[in-house]
Amino acid sequence: MLARRSYVEIVHDILEMDSGPKTHIMYRTALTYPQAMRYIKDLSDRGLIAKGRNDSGREIYRVTPKGRELCRHIGLVMEYLGLGDCDV
Repeated sequence: MLARRSYVEIVHDILEMDSGPKTHIMYRTALTYPQAMRYIKDLSDRGLIAKGRNDSGREIYRVTPKGRELCRHIGLVMEYLGLGDCDV
């Protein structure tokens, strides 16, 4: 069972993915569909991810440059504080 994660930790997990469909975000972050959709909407509204399509036309979400920058900063803070496994 996963320990409770903070909003920032979940955002970091999503932004680390770079791109993927909703289901991949759900499975990677261990979120339910409603939870994942709330995070996707929030990150999209903030310009951290953007909806697009892959080569086969499937809807995916890509991390924007702003999202990559935030992910890097969150990772540095987590590393500095000794929180989790950080690949920065």
